[in-house]
Amino acid sequence: MPSVSWGIESQGTTSAIRTVGVVTVATNRYLDYWREMAATADEHLFPGHEVVMHVFTDRVDEALAMAGGFSRIRVNAIEVEALGWPDATLLRYSLIDRHAEHLQQDLLVHLDADMQVVADVGPELDPAHWPGGIALVRHPGYWRPHWPQRSALYMKKPRMAARDAVSMVQHGSVGMWERHQASRAFVPRSRRRTYVCGGTWMGLREPFCAMVHELATRTDADTQDQIMAIWHDESHLNWYASHHRTAFLGTEYCYALGFPNLAGMQARIVAVDKGDDRTR
Repeated sequence: MPSVSWGIESQGTTSAIRTVGVVTVATNRYLDYWREMAATADEHLFPGHEVVMHVFTDRVDEALAMAGGFSRIRVNAIEVEALGWPDATLLRYSLIDRHAEHLQQDLLVHLDADMQVVADVGPELDPAHWPGGIALVRHPGYWRPHWPQRSALYMKKPRMAARDAVSMVQHGSVGMWERHQASRAFVPRSRRRTYVCGGTWMGLREPFCAMVHELATRTDADTQDQIMAIWHDESHLNWYASHHRTAFLGTEYCYALGFPNLAGMQARIVAVDKGDDRTR
């Protein structure tokens, strides 16, 4: 079934949520990014709630030592092997699925290690109204304002307008959809609607773990067939979004600095710039 939009402008409540778990894969140097992200989460993420940071890392002792610098959040360091690129991103569903027994909080949030929580996140959300119990985030590189603001954006950025027009004609939607039909991340043209990011996603515990298990099974099957989706875990997440009912949160939850399509938007969670051309 197609996804259903549930924007952040629908102000809700997290009063039914008592505990929150944050899930992050942070091996090798990404644990240093994670420490900075966790410090911002300590200040802004679900204030007033019990928050546990589940970090999958090869640097367990260091992660636990870092926990002493936080005032509110707790840290659960889960030892995994050091992963390079692209395994660290491609295998995240399998890692999370393998250790799902650790994830016992009411609400689970996936955050990439290289994110920063720059404003309070939580009081404005209403997980009870998320279709399917899952909330995904519109990708910052492919979010576009409504008309007539979009016309003004295109006037200022004619190259963006041209790229969007070509993408709409050739692929049916903006976004880096998996178009290799042999991959389990393949999304048919008719289902390419809202392209989501892999950096931030969340859900109630049971739907979250069920989604992770389904995506782990599909990514593992692709790996066994020696197939790699174009944007790895994000491609598979977009397959999920196009075939299940979910909520869509605004790009405020995976904001990218300096991008003209996001001008005037108030960020809540910011992605650290690593030179990803998709967001240019």
